[in-house]
Amino acid sequence: MTDEDRPLSDSGIKDSKKLASKLHKRDYNFDLILTSPAIRAITTAQLVANRLGYKQKFITVNQHIYAAALEDLLKVIVKTQKKVDSLLLVGHNPSISSLAKYLAGEPISMPTCALLELKFEIKNWEQISADALIKHTLLN
Repeated sequence: MTDEDRPLSDSGIKDSKKLASKLHKRDYNFDLILTSPAIRAITTAQLVANRLGYKQKFITVNQHIYAAALEDLLKVIVKTQKKVDSLLLVGHNPSISSLAKYLAGEPISMPTCALLELKFEIKNWEQISADALIKHTLLN
């Protein structure tokens, strides 16, 4: 079995459901969930979407998220449609940690099944940068 085909472990399912419940309790809303094509990432995205009451249409699988370099993740984000105000990106380390560090402007440890909320002062996704960051909050 390839790494991409590896399913989410039992503890991963438990952690994903726990994170999804936290997001639900805090009334998080996402306009779009972008996920890696890895089975475990898709499962995580589906568990979160289900808990938040979203239909599967809110989830988009993007091939460029799996095993991505920082630049690849930024390209994915920059291509997000302007009508999307809130984006959840489900990916993998070390890529996600690199992205978090770059956008937050400081080292941030992203453990498995963590969520980093980043709020930016931007008009479209092409403007995303550490300079536009207003606030960041780590949930895990």
